[in-house]
Amino acid sequence: MRLLIDTQILVWLVIGDKRLRPIQQKALFDPGNQLFVSAAIAFEYCDLQTRKRLPVDESLTEIESRFGMSVIDYPADAWRAAIDLPKIHRDPVDRMLIAHALTEGMTLVTADANIRRYPVPFV
Repeated sequence: MRLLIDTQILVWLVIGDKRLRPIQQKALFDPGNQLFVSAAIAFEYCDLQTRKRLPVDESLTEIESRFGMSVIDYPADAWRAAIDLPKIHRDPVDRMLIAHALTEGMTLVTADANIRRYPVPFV
């Protein structure tokens, strides 16, 4: 399975937060799954880290190496999917993440209840 990781899950993974659900842990540590971070989430993570709004000191490059994940480009045509999404969630980065998953046929790993209301596969 190709997993696209949300910012909150990325942080929880790094700090070993107990809010990471067992099903999410299983998916994230399954060697048969591929872990990806959207360029949109990479930007959000680094921006929040720069503004000292994350409890994480590890750089995204270190996290990529530590967990065997890859940052991937945001698909050029995903904006079309993002603009057509129902207006459930107002956060533009989350809407970009949803569109990225839909465009690329990926499964989101998220704890966000609003994201889970969209017609996108999630763990």
